[in-house]
Amino acid sequence: MYFCEWLQEGAEVSEMASEPTSPSTPTTPSSPADDAEATKEWLETILEAYHRSLVPDEEPDVELGEWSVKPATDEREGYLSEQLSLGVTYTASGRPFHAHLLAKLLPTDPFNRAFVIESRFDLREIKFYEEIKPAVEAVERKYLTEEDLDASWTPDLYYAKHKEATESILVLDDMCQHGYKVPELTEGMSPAQTRSALVMLANFHAATVALQLKEGKTLTEEFPYLLSMDQAVESFNCLVERGLPLLLKFLESRKDQAEVREGLTRYSGPRAAQVLREVLAPSDKLNTLVHCDFWCNNLLFKEDDSNTRCCIIDWQMVMFSRPAIDVAFLITTSLCPDERRKHGRDLLSTYWDSFMARLSKFGIEDKAIKYTKEDLEADYKSAQAMAALVVVGSVDIALGTPAREDRALNLLADLMKEGVL
Repeated sequence: MYFCEWLQEGAEVSEMASEPTSPSTPTTPSSPADDAEATKEWLETILEAYHRSLVPDEEPDVELGEWSVKPATDEREGYLSEQLSLGVTYTASGRPFHAHLLAKLLPTDPFNRAFVIESRFDLREIKFYEEIKPAVEAVERKYLTEEDLDASWTPDLYYAKHKEATESILVLDDMCQHGYKVPELTEGMSPAQTRSALVMLANFHAATVALQLKEGKTLTEEFPYLLSMDQAVESFNCLVERGLPLLLKFLESRKDQAEVREGLTRYSGPRAAQVLREVLAPSDKLNTLVHCDFWCNNLLFKEDDSNTRCCIIDWQMVMFSRPAIDVAFLITTSLCPDERRKHGRDLLSTYWDSFMARLSKFGIEDKAIKYTKEDLEADYKSAQAMAALVVVGSVDIALGTPAREDRALNLLADLMKEGVL
């Protein structure tokens, strides 16, 4: 997550309407705050709920064998959740199983916890796995062939529970135990990884178009908890307001970047919020569900022979807007400068061709969407400005690492020369 670090001390938790929670019984044990509180009964509850979701009419009769719970060591870990790694050997309905799971809990830090609750990041991600993912997979199964379906485009849900402002737990299949890895941030993504991510993104976007055009769904009504434009603008703008002074201070010692510093000073004040609002506002031509934080730290990759598979994670910011937002986030933030300069336009074409090919498989004709590659290119250019501002706001993850510093400064210099910033 990019902007989770700007949480200000003393944040207040707003009163929110009650949301439905995942099914549970009065005897369901409370979620642990950390690994020391995890119990055998808690693990059995998770596994029983999972197997009931697979075979509702069958009592799973879960019996645990060996099990372990420990803090997750994932380098991606930030401020939006505490994460536990669960390993368990068990039987269900008399059959043996072994599972590696990842549990995401509310942060223990009181300010981060208040921020997550107020912004509904935890609830939104739970709802993504409980409602959006099944809807996407259902429309794909209805219109596509088996060979077109992507089995591991995002982790499988094992268990979810949400009690307003007090408890939140999301348990997912741990994809890292299946050979998936987070790409190295400093080096940037490889060409194969980038193309794999864009194809998977195009498939997701196309499925949400199919929900609208083939199934007649109004996505903002179907999924009312989606991140709103105002929420997204406020969150990203707070990030910029926090990071811009740090970057301007750093650039005082970089005389070779005087033009970048001068250009960035124009974004002090209301201009950044104006840019963000223009980009995040839904289009009058085409909108999809967008991840809205689509960069390398929220992607996992698995190299399988000559194939590179991509799995998308961390859906706390899913919203309804222009698909170019995700494309620009990825290409702008996650490629080294040479790759971005040489292959940026080709990668945009990779996304577009994949998107249109997937729509065709749904039986959606080009004229039905009233959106062209030229429209994508225009939206992409604007969205690059937003992605660059997010880089400015999260500059602390670059400062102190020369390769990351140079990558960020090269990006800003290039976009200023191109008239994007």
